[in-house]
Parts: sequence; C-alpha cells; structure tokens
Amino acid sequence: MLGSKLAPKSVSDDNLKSSSRYYIALDGLRAVAVLMVFCQHYGAAKAWIFGWGWTGVDVFFVLSGFLITGILYDSQNKQHRYRDFYARRTLRIFPLYYAVWLAILLLTPVAHWQWNWRWALWPAYVGNYARFLFLHVAGDSYQFDRILFGQTVEHWFGTPMHLWIGHFWSLCVEEQFYLIWPFIVYTVRKREALIKICIGVIITMPLFRWLLTVVLPLPLLRMELFYRSLPTRLDALLIGGLIALLLRGPEQKWLSTWRHRVLAGAGAAFVMAYLISVKLLKLPFYGSATNWIGIVGFTLIDVFAAALILECIHPGSWLGQALSFKPLRLLGIVSYGFYVYHDLLHDFFALFAMRFFPRMGYAGIVVTALMGTALISTLSYNLLEKPMLKLKARFTSQVHLTPRN
Repeated sequence: MLGSKLAPKSVSDDNLKSSSRYYIALDGLRAVAVLMVFCQHYGAAKAWIFGWGWTGVDVFFVLSGFLITGILYDSQNKQHRYRDFYARRTLRIFPLYYAVWLAILLLTPVAHWQWNWRWALWPAYVGNYARFLFLHVAGDSYQFDRILFGQTVEHWFGTPMHLWIGHFWSLCVEEQFYLIWPFIVYTVRKREALIKICIGVIITMPLFRWLLTVVLPLPLLRMELFYRSLPTRLDALLIGGLIALLLRGPEQKWLSTWRHRVLAGAGAAFVMAYLISVKLLKLPFYGSATNWIGIVGFTLIDVFAAALILECIHPGSWLGQALSFKPLRLLGIVSYGFYVYHDLLHDFFALFAMRFFPRMGYAGIVVTALMGTALISTLSYNLLEKPMLKLKARFTSQVHLTPRN
C-alpha cells in the first residue's frame, strides 16, 4: 500500500473474499470530466478548445461502464444481486434527479411553464430521444431541450427565461444501460464470454454507425443522434466494462505494461483522423455531430478515456497523484449534482452576473456559474444525496472491487 494520495482505500466486508478498493484519483477524473462539460456549455463560443468539452461525457460513460461492470461481475454469486444493485443505483441517482422534477412540478403555478406531455419523456429517462421523435412538431427542433417560463415570469426578469434540461440526455443513456447490462452479466456470468461480447460490440459499433450515416437523413445526424442514443454509445460503456473484466484476469499484467502505449496510440490515432478529415480532405466539422467523429472518433476517444482510467488506478502514477488533489476530489464527489445544476440554471447565472457584475461581461457569467453551481451542488450533496447514500449500507453485498495492482 502506497503512502501517497494515490493509495486506494480498503473497505472491509465479511461477505467479500477479497478486499475492496476505492481509488480517490477517479474522483479527480470525474471533476475534470464535469469541468470539460461546463466549459462546453459556457465557453464553446469563446474558445476553440472549450468546444471539445463534450468529450467529458465520454469520460463519464467509460468510467460508468468500468465501475458498473466491476460491481456486477464481483456480485454475480450474491443471493440478492439484482435487488442490491438496483437499490444502490436508485439511492444514488433518483433522489436528486426526481427532486429536480418535483420542484419543477410544484413551481408550475408560479413559473407558468410552457410545456406539454412530451416533457414527461425526461423523468421517464428517455428524453434523450425527444428531439428525434418529434421532428414533425412545429417550432424549433431543440425545443424539448429546454422549458420556457411563462410571460409573467418573463416580465419579472425582463427577458425570456428557460430551464435547460437537454444535458440530462447522458443520464438517460446511462440509466438505459443499467436496465440492460446487469441481466447480460448475471446471465452470461463467464468472464471470457463477457469479454467477447464487449469486444464484439466495440469492433462492430463503428460499422453500425457508418451504416446509419448511409440510411439516415443528414439533418437527423446533425442533431447529434449518434452522440445521444444508447445503441450508438454502447462501445463507450463497454470499453469501460472491458477493462474492468480484463483487470480481473491474467490480462491485468498486460494492461499495466501497455497502458502508456494505449493512451498514446488512441490519442495519436484521433489526432491523425482529425488532421486527415478536416485539414486534408476538408470535410465539414460539427463537433460531436460530425460524421467521421460519430463513426470512428467516439471509439478512439473512449479508448483514450479507458487508458486514462488505467493510468489513474496504477500505483505511483503521476496522473493519479495529480487527480488526487483535494479540491479536484471534492468537486468529483459532488460532480453528479454539478452536472445536473450547471446548465439547468444557465439563464439564472447569466442574468445574475449581468446585473451585479456587468463590467466583467462574459468572465462574470463564467465565474458566477462556476461558483454558483459548486455551492448548490455541495448543498445538494450534503442535504439530499448524502443522507440517501447512507441507506446504501443496507445493501452491502454490492461493493465495487478493484483488483490489486
């Protein structure tokens, strides 16, 4: 056990045959991922580099696949494995998510939301498909990514005000994954067979997305269909699942030895694909809605994210030590709430900054949003999420096992 901040914390459990480890560096990685998404929503129009913030969601997907697959595989012989898994996921995800929707519902008489039944897709965790299902509905195709306040509230603030809910799409994708993957892991059971499933999906997914580019209309692809739907993002989640399974077998030594090469190789391959597509072939670039990114770019980014995870959990890793920096860890702990609130209240942060810090301009909006979101998410974690998380102890047969290095 290392004496540095990277050292994993052991969690004792009489029901487990081996020790469980919690790598604090992964909290730092969560913080980096959520800050990338924050920069996408608040800075993409100001700086080119911030326009790549959407890749933070890929980091979350790969990390979720890694952790969830580890939990499922390690608990497959437990008597109440389904109950424990879904109870713990419910206690972690639902309280905050549905508290937000309950607040929206209760504020309806005051806010006079301009909404209809189609917004119910979001509480049902299928809102990531809303913009694609209702293209025939008159008006802005992206109208289901936001809820508009009524004219009374608009008069109060002197400007149109929205609740931005479009970023909830990634929560929908993960929840849909949680409904499917446990049944596959618990049914198949054998590690080698699960590895083959992961590899098969990872290899075929770029081909599947390419076929979709042939048969689907271009406007639909430009609306980030590949980016926002579970069927086209399975490789991200299963790349994380794959490394979790490989770490639980003899391949662990290979991964430890080759992690640097995987990291460098994936990064170099993506840069090469970008240069060839954008600079040499002069193909149009639309960020996460770009065809070539949808076909091969997602997979390369996800492999890179997986290599980052391997680097984070490796003892003595410089990256793990950097991401174990306490402020990053603290942000990582509340990253779920930070993600939910940061864009939800975008208009409020902007209005507050422009009224109270008008001379700061754009910088004032960014600082206000960053500090405001950090404060709200910290309060949310301590007052709402943390009490619910304590109940997870009642389902102790599901503890994430991280293999020894």
